[in-house]
Amino acid sequence: MWLKIRRPDVSRWSIRRKLLCMTSVLLIAVSLLGVRASQTYAQRSAQLSYDRLLTGAALQIAEQISLRQGKVEADLPRAAFETLALAPDDRVYYRILGPDDEHITGYDDLPSAPATRVRHAGPADDDTFRKVFFDAPYRGEAVRFVMLERLLTETDFSGYIQIQIGQTTLARTSLANEISLRALQLIALLFIVALLLVSLGIWMTLRPLERLNSALARRSSVDLSPLDLAVPREISKLVGTINHFMQQLGGTLDGLQRLTSEAAHQIRTPLAGLRSQAQNALDEEDAGLRQRQLNRVLESADRLSDTVNQLLSQAVLAHRLRSQQMEPVALDQLVRELCRQLALPALEQGVELAYDGDDAVLLQGNAFALRQMVQNILENAIRYSNPGSEVQVRLEQDERYISLAVADQGPGIPDAEKPLVFERFYRSPNNLRSGSGLGLAIAKDVASYHRASLKLTDNQPAGLVVTVRFHRRRAL
Repeated sequence: MWLKIRRPDVSRWSIRRKLLCMTSVLLIAVSLLGVRASQTYAQRSAQLSYDRLLTGAALQIAEQISLRQGKVEADLPRAAFETLALAPDDRVYYRILGPDDEHITGYDDLPSAPATRVRHAGPADDDTFRKVFFDAPYRGEAVRFVMLERLLTETDFSGYIQIQIGQTTLARTSLANEISLRALQLIALLFIVALLLVSLGIWMTLRPLERLNSALARRSSVDLSPLDLAVPREISKLVGTINHFMQQLGGTLDGLQRLTSEAAHQIRTPLAGLRSQAQNALDEEDAGLRQRQLNRVLESADRLSDTVNQLLSQAVLAHRLRSQQMEPVALDQLVRELCRQLALPALEQGVELAYDGDDAVLLQGNAFALRQMVQNILENAIRYSNPGSEVQVRLEQDERYISLAVADQGPGIPDAEKPLVFERFYRSPNNLRSGSGLGLAIAKDVASYHRASLKLTDNQPAGLVVTVRFHRRRAL
């Protein structure tokens, strides 16, 4: 039976846990390197200390070796062995060889130095001494040896004598372990202190995020005022983004509230009139008068239907502008398609729709929003045109701008009312034609979203020209 081990999902870990894990791994790696370095240093220090004792003992013995009547005589000094006795648990072995490896005194079965070590041996204190260190097992123990060669010269004699001293490694191993233990204790203490400091630093670093979370949690659902918290520079960007988001959300909610109240007013009034006219038609006995009242009921129903459709279109448009990204749009194809679509309704009203535009006009924008804008402008131009007139649509582009102009031959708009027609549900007192008052308001919102200008000018000899100008930097 196989046991399936689930790996931890690191992506779900908290920031504090991730930081602690990363810093702990780093501290452990540094600590291991420190332990390794301390062990190496401890071994070298212990080796160097006891090698110096061996060298001192060998030099003291070498100083007491002399030639008498052609014979090598060695007077072993007591002080040399007292120095080595500082390590009471270690045993000491020595040997003195004369010229031609003649055994003079000491243990005659001590291991010799490797040949490579002898070739690379260098001078010790002066030119008359050469020394070499090597490790070798002896009598079942690890022993550290020093071999010192001294040149003896007399009138009728010249040759090297060898002083070899060995000491077991118990003391130096104990010293290395003690140094390593002290270093390990220090590294462990530093590791704990560093981990505590890192934990404190992480807590202090993440504390502004906790304050931000608490400030947001304490807020009511209707409080969209900007956050005012003293936070580090890196977190201030997050606070700025949250404030910007709340500002946008507040603007959306305010706009929705205004739209809801205005829509309620605009729908409530036609409904009341519609009910009143329908009631009058029911009570009217005159067939001709009742027919005219029923016609007014149909007109009110059409106007109400148009208003509701425009409100729904504006709601869908607002949602898409906030939820969809801009994409390349072939504006010439979009305008040409709408002209074909509205050509028949225009002819039914006795209005001719003419299009003249450039090809391959590409724009970076929202296709649905641009379609709503152009459709509203065209429908307004057709609705307010006189029978037998013409609505001209022209699309042009140059190095800096893309321009869409729609010119009708209707009554036009007085200069005093031109800024007002972009407000929702605004209708001129002199305007007797049906409409919701939302078409140009929607067109203005779409133009603003695409950073385009929307301008109203008088047509000659009569009528209105609606011009939308896009900057080329928004085009592909």
